[in-house]
Amino acid sequence: MALLASDVMVKDVVVVAETTALKEVANLFNERKITGAPVVNSKGELVGVLSETDIIRKSTSIGAWSPNTAGQIMTKPPVSVTPDTSLRRVCELMYNRRIHRVVVAQETKICGIITTMDILRAIATMSQRFDE
Repeated sequence: MALLASDVMVKDVVVVAETTALKEVANLFNERKITGAPVVNSKGELVGVLSETDIIRKSTSIGAWSPNTAGQIMTKPPVSVTPDTSLRRVCELMYNRRIHRVVVAQETKICGIITTMDILRAIATMSQRFDE
């Protein structure tokens, strides 16, 4: 039985508006103990992804221009999959693109998110079943 994105994704997704100040994003990441989040526009549509790494790299290496909002430094287009994408395909995408999170979406509507930790949790759960 192949696992699907919908089997592993976290459904309670923390999202960031593209107009959110970077300081506010950093505080949100710290409070929620997360390292990244999907970015949405004013209509709630998925438009990008922002990570702690993006904030550190892009806000310190731009020179005279200093970004202020999530939308200015988010990664776009976002890497996303549909809920029926196989977990194997999700892993391939994450490995090939060297990323730690993939948004699960139907077009621009966010359904969930999968991080490397979610995949490790799924592997550990499957391993427990086989060990029993």
